[in-house]
Amino acid sequence: MAVSTDRFKGDTESLTNWPNTGFYYVRSTNRTVEMLKQWRAARSRFPPDHDQFIFDKIKVELADGELQIKFVFLDPVRFDGFCQRRSKIDTVCTMHANCCIGLENKVHDLKNVANDWKNYMNLTLPERRTSKNRWTIPAQCAASMRKGPRHRK
Repeated sequence: MAVSTDRFKGDTESLTNWPNTGFYYVRSTNRTVEMLKQWRAARSRFPPDHDQFIFDKIKVELADGELQIKFVFLDPVRFDGFCQRRSKIDTVCTMHANCCIGLENKVHDLKNVANDWKNYMNLTLPERRTSKNRWTIPAQCAASMRKGPRHRK
């Protein structure tokens, strides 16, 4: 299973990474189908947690237990997100609107990402090599996280 991260610890296979299950890929096999069933069933063990937090709590069981699921945590160099923006604009292929509460906040800040990319692509190749283009800070998403779930739009 390949999964994005909210916090990447530098090792793509380390179970200390904080997964974000809003973006993952899993090849359909008997083991992965069973993994998804166990993940869903684990909700009863951890009420009222969100499925992402439940996954984080059971990932070691899934990796070390009977299923022996191999996890690959996506390096934010290519799969960046709002939690831990580290990548240069010219290396990212996917921007994940994680660490954000509320669809309106996500859409607003993703529009800024799209504008950043458009502005970068409008530069000539020599300008791109020398530019210091960075992603716009996802201010509305950051503010939504400080307010917490009670203040969702």
